[in-house]
Amino acid sequence: MLKRNFEKKNFWIFDLDNTIYDPKSKIFDQIDLRMKQFISSRLNISKEEAFKIQKKFYNEYGTTLSGLMKHYQIQPNEFLKFVHDVDLSKLKKCSDLFKEINQLPGRKIIYTNGDQDYAKKVLNSLGVESLFEYILDITKSKYIPKPSVEPLITYLNKNNINLKTCVYFEDLEKNLENAHKYGITTVHIEDKINKKKTTQPFIDFRFKSILEALHTINKTYN
Repeated sequence: MLKRNFEKKNFWIFDLDNTIYDPKSKIFDQIDLRMKQFISSRLNISKEEAFKIQKKFYNEYGTTLSGLMKHYQIQPNEFLKFVHDVDLSKLKKCSDLFKEINQLPGRKIIYTNGDQDYAKKVLNSLGVESLFEYILDITKSKYIPKPSVEPLITYLNKNNINLKTCVYFEDLEKNLENAHKYGITTVHIEDKINKKKTTQPFIDFRFKSILEALHTINKTYN
């Protein structure tokens, strides 16, 4: 079953936050807090009101940034620089992660709603930056955030990549739905898998961690 699904795959798309690294590191919790701080300071409102706006925009537009740009004309670079100024010391170089990603046949990219500078810092902290040929960040995506996959599909088509040879790893289910419609194989990374949970038809595979996913997939090539 697994071998049949992965034997012709040769293009690997990785989300960044809470996918390429373990959510237990709480890196994105820091970003979440800094978003609230930024909104509170810039709009001169309480942290409580800022949190409501942050989550409202995230739910409506896919990212808080998109809502801030639309309603408050916030400059994206200013926002991205502030919210990604976080402590990455909990991320350690991982030889197993390097080995498993490196072992995948073909090419690998990062696809993130974050910006490239932050993505590079994360990948460097993990010791895997050299394995990725491209970072499709929110700037290169022209600020069109996930769950839209329009920037990803544009990139893949521009580079003549067969969508059916692609595998996409993500921690957020909703970000996989549109990719699945294009024939991309979807892998949901969720550390708290509920066995009673209804399987979404657009999720091809689920794993508790990126290491478990990669190790299982790599075994199909041996």
